[in-house]
Amino acid sequence: MIKIAMIKVHQKLAESGLDARLILQVHDELIVEADEAAANEVAQILRDCMENAVKCPVLLRADVAVGKTWYDAKG
Repeated sequence: MIKIAMIKVHQKLAESGLDARLILQVHDELIVEADEAAANEVAQILRDCMENAVKCPVLLRADVAVGKTWYDAKG
């Protein structure tokens, strides 16, 4: 599922024209580097792609956090 989500995130970010790019996958997390002004829109794209990567009988939920560093976003 994460690989499908990665492809969708990459495509959506490219289509959006936002200053953002997928830079890293760590287990079940995707790390995106984005312009601060686009952070909320990028977060919504990321959440949508992660939660709708595949159809399954169980509702999937993704947590999204924003921070200047990965550490800040995790805190």
